[in-house]
Amino acid sequence: MNRHAFTVILPAAGRSHRFGSGDKLLADLAGTSVLRRAAQLFTRRNDVPAIVVATSVDRIESYRRHLEPVLHGKSLVVVSGGQARWESVYFALINGAIRTDYVAVHDAARPLTPPGVIDAAFAGAVEYGAAVPVIPEPTTLKRLNGRQMVEATVDRTGLYQAQTPQCFRTLLLRAAFEKLRALGPMASVTDDAQVVELTGGRVIGSTGSPRNMKITAGEDLSLARAWIGLGISGNEP
Repeated sequence: MNRHAFTVILPAAGRSHRFGSGDKLLADLAGTSVLRRAAQLFTRRNDVPAIVVATSVDRIESYRRHLEPVLHGKSLVVVSGGQARWESVYFALINGAIRTDYVAVHDAARPLTPPGVIDAAFAGAVEYGAAVPVIPEPTTLKRLNGRQMVEATVDRTGLYQAQTPQCFRTLLLRAAFEKLRALGPMASVTDDAQVVELTGGRVIGSTGSPRNMKITAGEDLSLARAWIGLGISGNEP
């Protein structure tokens, strides 16, 4: 096994309420599904021996069957996820299937991540213990009050948008989860890097990309299809 091997966790338990009807992860994206494209970002990498998918109980078998044809020899474990994203990641971490020193948590709805973004996040985790891909916040930000009136323009200096894969030493992320759960409610946790941050850990910001989009609504799927049509996706099969 590669000395710096990563197990990839794909949280996939959400119900995609903003997407509309149907399962967005199984939606067609230029001849394959969003979920398969996300998995294929990693299935041809020598430093990824295994993938763990955390999803709802009713989708465990269907997702397993759906991904088996594109694994290229990687092991696949599909586990029951939780109501919140952090629960799905935590359940995957404690499942017992992760035997690598490093773990990468990637949104199952990010199917176009460029290889360079993954390379940079992996390298950041190896050097610093934790890494999150980021891009500078490009827009002017406004703070509104309860009446939707503008109160202030927010200084965006030093503000970045977080992406995935968020990568960690496995023991570091597992210990951070255990520590934070012991401290109290987890409702405010929105991503895995935050778990490490809130427990005193350091997280390096690695290189992200505007192409590393997340499929949230139907129009996002249309944009992803257009990018693939232009030949600028992250993982042409």
